[in-house]
Amino acid sequence: MFGLGFLAPLFVAAGVIGASIPIILHLLNRERARRLIFSTVRFIQMSHQTNVRRHKLKRWLLLLMRILILALLGVAFARPFFAAAPVITQKIGGKRNAVIILDTSYSMQYEEVFKDAKAEGTKILGGLDSTDAACLILSSDKARVVAPLGSEFSHLRSALNAAEVTYEPTDYLDALQTANEILESIPIGQKQVYLISDMQKRGWENFIETDKLNPDVQIEFINVSSEQSKNLAITGISVPPVILNEQQVSHLVARVHNYGDEPVESLPVRLFIDENMIQTVLIDIEPDDLADAVFRIDFQDEATHTGWVELPEDGLAVDNKRYFTLQSLQSIKVHAVGNRSRTRSSFQKPETFFMEMAFTAGSDAVPIDFSESTTIPNAAMLARTDVLILADVARFSPTEADRIKTYVAAGGGLIVTVGDNFDADVYEQHLGGAEGLMPCNFVQAVGDAFDREQFRVLATVKYEHPIFATFKEPNHGDFGKARFYRVFQAVPTADATVIAAYDDGSPALFEKSYGDTGIRTPGRVLCFTSTIDREWNDLPIRAVYLPFLHEAIKYLALKDVETSPDYRVGDSIELDVETETTGGGRDRVVAIFNPNGVETRLQSDENNTTTSVLYTDTTIPGIYSIHASGAASRYFVINTEATESDLAARDVEELTSMLKGTVDESAEDTPTAELIAQYHEDVENRQDVWMYLMLAVFALAVTEMFLANRV
Repeated sequence: MFGLGFLAPLFVAAGVIGASIPIILHLLNRERARRLIFSTVRFIQMSHQTNVRRHKLKRWLLLLMRILILALLGVAFARPFFAAAPVITQKIGGKRNAVIILDTSYSMQYEEVFKDAKAEGTKILGGLDSTDAACLILSSDKARVVAPLGSEFSHLRSALNAAEVTYEPTDYLDALQTANEILESIPIGQKQVYLISDMQKRGWENFIETDKLNPDVQIEFINVSSEQSKNLAITGISVPPVILNEQQVSHLVARVHNYGDEPVESLPVRLFIDENMIQTVLIDIEPDDLADAVFRIDFQDEATHTGWVELPEDGLAVDNKRYFTLQSLQSIKVHAVGNRSRTRSSFQKPETFFMEMAFTAGSDAVPIDFSESTTIPNAAMLARTDVLILADVARFSPTEADRIKTYVAAGGGLIVTVGDNFDADVYEQHLGGAEGLMPCNFVQAVGDAFDREQFRVLATVKYEHPIFATFKEPNHGDFGKARFYRVFQAVPTADATVIAAYDDGSPALFEKSYGDTGIRTPGRVLCFTSTIDREWNDLPIRAVYLPFLHEAIKYLALKDVETSPDYRVGDSIELDVETETTGGGRDRVVAIFNPNGVETRLQSDENNTTTSVLYTDTTIPGIYSIHASGAASRYFVINTEATESDLAARDVEELTSMLKGTVDESAEDTPTAELIAQYHEDVENRQDVWMYLMLAVFALAVTEMFLANRV
């Protein structure tokens, strides 16, 4: 509530006194009528009465003007201003400080919602006075101040008109906290936050009691959401990142959510692979329910494939597509390194003999491309290998050890087995340590490989593990029948798991993931504490040997769906860059193309053959391609946050109650000297009434002078 105030109220009294002077002079100088006698006065009397009435009217107008002139002079010199009621004025003054928060999350792409939101922002700016201050914040899952607090409204309007909706999810917390901090630094004046949004429920999930606004901050919600929003969205895709061309059929499953209040029948869901439409599936979805579209996928090549699942267009188009990549393989490439070359004439079969027989015999179930050598393959060979087996390898150089670690860190699979030639110190030195590749620390070899009367058996097997899940059902294989005459005792490292153990409690099979799990699919290492052939055990002649090897190879080569990268809009991605040595140096420049074909070039400064670069320009969903000199093109996909597709809004009254700060009753109510000074400065800026009063005085004086000369 506003009222009129005066900086110099004595001038008002002076104006009232001055206004009485013309009245006093008028009364003192009033003319008295005199009686004159004429012979014939009929015509004179008629003329005189008309002149007298006109004369009196002019004098009354002159009197009123002179009174107003003196009264307005007094009021003008009193310096009037308009301000709030005294108690409120002392605390907040008259200036308005407005922070406008514009929601730019991708749910605002629904129909004309974002256009309406920008129009509401323009309307707010139009309602501010020239002495007010305003600020613009664009908000998605993070806040961005695009126009600082000030009175340059033209800049604000330009920033508002240039604002664009993003593909990011909703989270109001950062924007409201930023607005609260901006207004907290303002010592005096009204503090107002305007939130222009569709009030999506998921944007308020992170709020807690301590996130309330300051007590002197008022918030106003401008809800631009559609009253009856309907949205269909693909909220997830289940697809193995690697499809092995074996006899069993592979499937891709797309989960579709109906966020509307009406059922949907015969909804066409289309699958695209390598930009070709492969299949269409029709599904029915009940209101606010889920349904799965299942596609059969089959490949006859070895390549990296990209694709997406697509819905028909609706009010929110961005969540009608979801992207994926997968790798199709004709076979799994397995390379084994042994100590002796394979010669049929040798008395003792090489370590890899039984492995090769198992892979050949089971090629119909799991196609495996097997190769072997007596040395560690080079980097190019390892890049084409899915699983590397070190079968009783005695020793290797530090360079070879680094090559093995690089291979596994990039997602490769490794199996380490022991034997008579195994040197534990070499493995500890080159592959062990706190952050090493090995999942265990070796202690000593125990048992006698030639004493067949003393043996151990596998007594503990984790059947919930993918390698042993096949053997869980009865009559699907018994590991307890295999006899182990000599084993290498070892203890697991802190980040390793024991998935099988002997009857004396010592571990038989270790597992460990190696690589940064946050930026790529890590590699896996299996370490078996006995031989892979018949030197220390009779496992190769047992029925479980072949399926055990096959399941171990598949587990290492074909990563689970859950471990494949699931990048979202806004993620920072560290990408491996494979390079080739050319001439005297290495080409370490990588080009990344986003879905719109925009190129970003990055350069690594590492000295290894496999390096990494950090890519942050993931602002749009779609398929991104990676190109580096000497390496094949690779792909990764960026998808939107699935929960953003739910357009349900939160009640505005509930939000107001949730955000309203609690007034501290114990706080001192007396304004500080700084607030008082700021208040007077604010009042001084609002003293423009006196100028209009002086203009009125000048106009009255001119009019009075004109009339007075004609009386």
